Amino acid sequence: MDEKLLERVEKLLIPVLKPIELELVDMEYVQDGAYWFLRIYLEKIDGEITLDECAKVSNSISEDVDKMIEDKFFLEVSSPGLERPLKKEKDFVRFAGEKIKVILKHKLEDSRNWTGELEKIEGSVVYLNTEEKTLEIPFEEIKKANIVFEFKDK
Repeated sequence: MDEKLLERVEKLLIPVLKPIELELVDMEYVQDGAYWFLRIYLEKIDGEITLDECAKVSNSISEDVDKMIEDKFFLEVSSPGLERPLKKEKDFVRFAGEKIKVILKHKLEDSRNWTGELEKIEGSVVYLNTEEKTLEIPFEEIKKANIVFEFKDK
């Protein structure tokens, strides 16, 4: 049910996001304790997303989403945060040069967890520079990936 629900919500979001130049990063429908949450993560490609923009999206879709979901739930619309997930191949293109953490579906060289600098993605292969070597990871082997935020000294 969750996948079909998320697909329906995404179809609802597209015409709302396009005119205000926002992009869907991720979405989840999860139970946390006794409560259900529909969490929608958005970003503005050329700048910072504002609280007003998140509220506008939430207000635009809340009535329709209420009709789709029988459970009592909370709708949360926000930015993905500093350690944003990398979901699509274009995310790996956009964030080349950043430090990322990757969790793989299967072990690669005795580990499923890798952290390093994202060099590039080429032909659906992600090149990750670790301290020891450059790994070539097939995109379809990535279970989860996100940016690793580091404070930088001035």
